[in-house]
Amino acid sequence: MRTLLCCAAAALLMGSTGFAQARGLGRFAGVVVDESGAPVEGVKVTARHEANGGSLEFASDDKGTWTVAGIGKGVWVVEFRKPGYAPKAARVILETELAKVPAIKMELKKG
Repeated sequence: MRTLLCCAAAALLMGSTGFAQARGLGRFAGVVVDESGAPVEGVKVTARHEANGGSLEFASDDKGTWTVAGIGKGVWVVEFRKPGYAPKAARVILETELAKVPAIKMELKKG
């Protein structure tokens, strides 16, 4: 039983390594709109660190806005998904954790 607990604890620590390495002070944000320019609420926004696979999930609010915060520098792939819309993705490069990234406007198309 003791061996099983040690193995489980080691697996948990190894599984969270990518996320821990991706944590920091960085942030980027934006808005999701449809083809008419109207905000899209409830879009699942997933930011994945390209180098280590750590990821975070957020959702757009009623104004279509979203923010990814508490992340480290590096290249991030940001995916946008909502049923009824075609998924889209963007690549964001944070050169430093304090870098200013322009707001990302993502237009989703029905489909």
